Amino acid sequence: MPTLPERRILIRWMFDAVACLLLFGHRFTVYSVLHADYWAGLFFAKRTAGYYFFMAAVYFYILATPLLCWLTASGLKRNKGWCRPVGIFASGLLVLGFPWITIAGAIGLRFFTASSSSAAPPATPATVKPTTDFWLSKRKSKLQPIVMGIVVWVAVFWSSAWFAIHAHRAGMPGLHRGQAYWLWFFLFVLLATSLHESGHALAAWAVGFKLRVISIGPFTFWRDGARFRFRFDLARLFEFGGYMGAVPVSDRNLRWNEIAVIAAGPIANVLTCLVCLDAFFLLPGTAWQQYWWIPALNARLAFALALGNLIPLGYCDGSMLFHLILGTPAGRLLLEHKRIMQIAEDAEACHGRAEFYQEIELHEAMLARAVASGKDNAFTIAACHQALGSGYANVGDWPSAEMHYRKCLEFEGELAANPSLAANTWCGLHLVSCFRHHPAAIGPAYASAVAILEKQKTTGGDLTGPSATFTMLAQIHQHSGAFQTALGEIDRGLKALPPKSDALRRARLLRVQAACRLNLGETDAGLAVAKQAAALYRSAKTADSRRNLGWENVANLGYDLWRAGESTLAVELLREGIAQLESGGAIPVATEYRIKLAGVLRQLGRPQEGFAELPAEPGLAPILKRQLLAERAELNLAAGRPKLAMADGHELVALWRAHPCAPEPEIASAEALLAQALLAAGNLAEAETLALEAADVLGPWQHPDAASCLITVALARSRSGDESASSRIEEAFRLIDKDVLLPGAEKARLREAEERLVGQFTAAVPVAAPALTAPRCGDPHLN
Repeated sequence: MPTLPERRILIRWMFDAVACLLLFGHRFTVYSVLHADYWAGLFFAKRTAGYYFFMAAVYFYILATPLLCWLTASGLKRNKGWCRPVGIFASGLLVLGFPWITIAGAIGLRFFTASSSSAAPPATPATVKPTTDFWLSKRKSKLQPIVMGIVVWVAVFWSSAWFAIHAHRAGMPGLHRGQAYWLWFFLFVLLATSLHESGHALAAWAVGFKLRVISIGPFTFWRDGARFRFRFDLARLFEFGGYMGAVPVSDRNLRWNEIAVIAAGPIANVLTCLVCLDAFFLLPGTAWQQYWWIPALNARLAFALALGNLIPLGYCDGSMLFHLILGTPAGRLLLEHKRIMQIAEDAEACHGRAEFYQEIELHEAMLARAVASGKDNAFTIAACHQALGSGYANVGDWPSAEMHYRKCLEFEGELAANPSLAANTWCGLHLVSCFRHHPAAIGPAYASAVAILEKQKTTGGDLTGPSATFTMLAQIHQHSGAFQTALGEIDRGLKALPPKSDALRRARLLRVQAACRLNLGETDAGLAVAKQAAALYRSAKTADSRRNLGWENVANLGYDLWRAGESTLAVELLREGIAQLESGGAIPVATEYRIKLAGVLRQLGRPQEGFAELPAEPGLAPILKRQLLAERAELNLAAGRPKLAMADGHELVALWRAHPCAPEPEIASAEALLAQALLAAGNLAEAETLALEAADVLGPWQHPDAASCLITVALARSRSGDESASSRIEEAFRLIDKDVLLPGAEKARLREAEERLVGQFTAAVPVAAPALTAPRCGDPHLN
């Protein structure tokens, strides 16, 4: 069931409806709503100068007020700061429409004067840089809607007199406009838009493009994998615009194919106009002549839509045809957009097959092409950085992911114009900051992501509707420890799903719900929900090209359950997902989960099983090799093989130092692990020095590995009789206890591992470790 529109949308509808009533039903409004003739006769005598001046003022009011109402509605739709003063002025004019229109004016005044935050956008032009993207700036053209409106209304209404005169001369009955006429008017506008977008779509199909989406007013059809989906957007009920998206499959004749696709929309309207004109001239003397106004109206609408779209202003068919035909830099930029979209299609196919490393390579190629086009291509550059951030996050390269997310955030104007891109970027940065364990970065990312997503709840945010927004909100609340808040968003997301929704969308919500339940200690409920999610992933009717992605979700669900404290089902799901991924050919992602499974088995006290799960080292990508070396070093330490752990630790530190981002926290964490290996091997001085250097980096980050460094230093110094060793160890345990980012289960495991290490040296350094405090949940306001 669709969510109800928010108050802002309802107010926008009210202004649109009143404007239509005043302009299209002007005679009804003047005589039946305002009773202007009665008041003019009451104040002035009939047929006097005062009477006619009064009526002229009323008609001027009928013409001017709708324009201000439409301007207000447009400002509300686009969150413009100027819509508040304009809305107050428009509402003041509506108040003059006593008695019935006064009600709408009072509602408008109440809305705009209640609080400045009700109508003002969160950011002003002074705080947001303007976009440098050529075509994105064209979308914001202020002149285009004005010229388009003038052309449409002049073409539609002034030409009505010509049709009426010709119909009268041909002996056809006169037209008596009633309220039903205006209903037909809006339906025919929607029909003209449908024919326009269908022209684009048919041309795209004819030249071999892949049709991806077509939107007509509140109706949207799009391809999701191998099938088309449909959505009715209640918030766009009174909108009659549309768009079509298609992707080329090759560069051959791309320019002329794109010209044909763009020109097909206006051509469809011109053909419609000609057909309707022919029908109009054939009607006199037939039994259908009383319906002459239907072809007449459709001919006028089709002509107006074709003419309006061909005017080369703003972002429209005319502008694109102008630049493509003349071969301008802007035209070449359009073609480059298409080529990048073609690469993006290949990247999406790789994602469906869980070929994440190939997907990253394609996104790198997209970014290179986008950057080569210069600052006029700013939005595409920003989108490529966001896609690369998500790609690197998928494979666990958190430093690279953060670098690209932050580069995307530099494009302030482009993000302000596209809230979905901004939401994806801030959510990604929040996730990366959580996994990098950087509390200072989590707070701003959390606040920004929540602010954007809260506004997208009622508008849906993307084609999949509001459930995707609820899922993103639930995930960022979960990673910030606000589990109850996350559960509330999940409940709303499940209710927002259509009855026959995609099983994968429901599974994503259930997966987050399972982790939250387990973290809250609701073990039975959490496991039950996790089993439902796993069943949905297994049974989802997805195309073979996306089955690997489903099994990757199964393995990821298992790892989420492990982080939340569950072990038995977690291991089962990890093993199942790995087996299916390997049989499906997704070896690199299966390798990643093999390494994670080895870590799970090690922490369960089964290191030999963990060794058996480790993949072979030759041929691994650098990201996977770093993961393998870190886990193998941990396993060697657990198995009492410190020299092998030292070798892995040295290689791991070298690999992190060779990383393009040279990330200090990751290098320091690798050094902390190497320091543990050195300690176990008896190289106390070297272990102490390395641990101190790592602690200097990890301490300011409030990283949990800083506790490991303190314990390593304490144990190294305990051999020399240092009395401060015990206090350092206690401080390390306090750091673990106070960590607000680690889930309770991970915190307990980390403490247990450190206590085990300390236990090996208890003869030299007796330690009375404090009891583990309860994990802090529900506080997303991290500093």
